[in-house]
Amino acid sequence: MKKIVLVMLSISLLSACSTSVLNNTMSERQVIFHCNNAEILQVRFNAKKELATLVRYGAEIELAQQRTGSGFLYSNGPNTIRGQGDQLTVEIGRMMPIECVAK
Repeated sequence: MKKIVLVMLSISLLSACSTSVLNNTMSERQVIFHCNNAEILQVRFNAKKELATLVRYGAEIELAQQRTGSGFLYSNGPNTIRGQGDQLTVEIGRMMPIECVAK
């Protein structure tokens, strides 16, 4: 009888662990964007941490979520991404903004 209880307890603990892993992976969303300058960018949105990671030419730039009336906005000061729906505008320093669309 003790073995059955121990097995049942182990199964329930393992299932609880797998649920938390599933929830962690579902909180991050990766989107590929094609831009007007022929660049392809990747953005990983992490809703749980309120962060986005912009991947450009292999470099990762972490951006914090900012308040906005509509759409989304992430920035770390000199680097900003903003958008709505599948549209994305990337602002890097004083460069001209890059317009992108999710694919």
